[in-house]
Amino acid sequence: MNNKYIPIFFACDDNFVKYTIVTMKSIMMNADKNENYKMYVLNTNISEKYKKIAFDVVKDYSNFELIFEDVKDYIDSISNKLPLRDYYSATTYFRLFISEMHPELDKAVYIDSDTIVKGDFAKLYNHDLGNNLVGACHEQAMVQTDVYGEYVQVNLGLDRYNYFNAGMLVINCKLFREECVLDQFIDLIGIYNCRVTQDEDYLNIICDKRVCWIDDSWNVEVYEEIKYADEDINMIHYIMWAKPWHFEGARLEQYFWQYAKMTPVYEEIIAVLQAYTDEQRARDLKQADALYQLAIDETNRSDTFVMAKKKRNQLIDCKF
Repeated sequence: MNNKYIPIFFACDDNFVKYTIVTMKSIMMNADKNENYKMYVLNTNISEKYKKIAFDVVKDYSNFELIFEDVKDYIDSISNKLPLRDYYSATTYFRLFISEMHPELDKAVYIDSDTIVKGDFAKLYNHDLGNNLVGACHEQAMVQTDVYGEYVQVNLGLDRYNYFNAGMLVINCKLFREECVLDQFIDLIGIYNCRVTQDEDYLNIICDKRVCWIDDSWNVEVYEEIKYADEDINMIHYIMWAKPWHFEGARLEQYFWQYAKMTPVYEEIIAVLQAYTDEQRARDLKQADALYQLAIDETNRSDTFVMAKKKRNQLIDCKF
């Protein structure tokens, strides 16, 4: 799996791209200067304003190239396969398109835009995936919180301690194509509606026991107990309701602001923080409670994914 450059993929909309720019800045400042990189931003609606800002930030790094890639045409080309979900606005699903949209790539890294990368990105990319579909880190919500762990085990039939966070994925693009992972994903949506972590659940189902486990320092989620000293963290992931641009005093916020200050979008992000109201913060915390309750409800369902899969397999067996 040797590309001539290291491909890095983001997926965002015009509202979130300013945070993508901060993530990019952190990657570029800490990356091995002897390697070449291509950063792709999968999107449907990034404005020319933010494209120009991003290109201006990247131009100072000669070993980095930036490409804004509109996914509308690709989505249209497979629209007959897609279920009734709004794929144009659900940017989280765009990561499923990477291997098919880029048949020239054997391997790529997808990364969420609510992250700061402190480590050398080349070291992350260079993990040998072997016959695994992805390289990933453990999802701390499932490891540390029993309600989420029980949901994974009871509803999905997966090991809570071998469930990964999909906000950072080293993707085996070659195997994704050979094993038709996108088609598997679409098929699973037709079987069951995973509501707790949505596409992350589906990816874990598909990739179960086909994961190259990467040291969790490469996806340190700001959630409950953080098990790494600051100096040992390679990537910080401000998951769920831990966003520094919404909550003053957020844990590990100093690293986000360190890189944000180096970008032209810093003042905009500060303005977002200042404009975010106590009512909005209270709403966010209510959403956290709602997600917790949803996991309980999904665990207690009689028609879990495990049961739906069993019924489907029985129907298939009957046909033969």
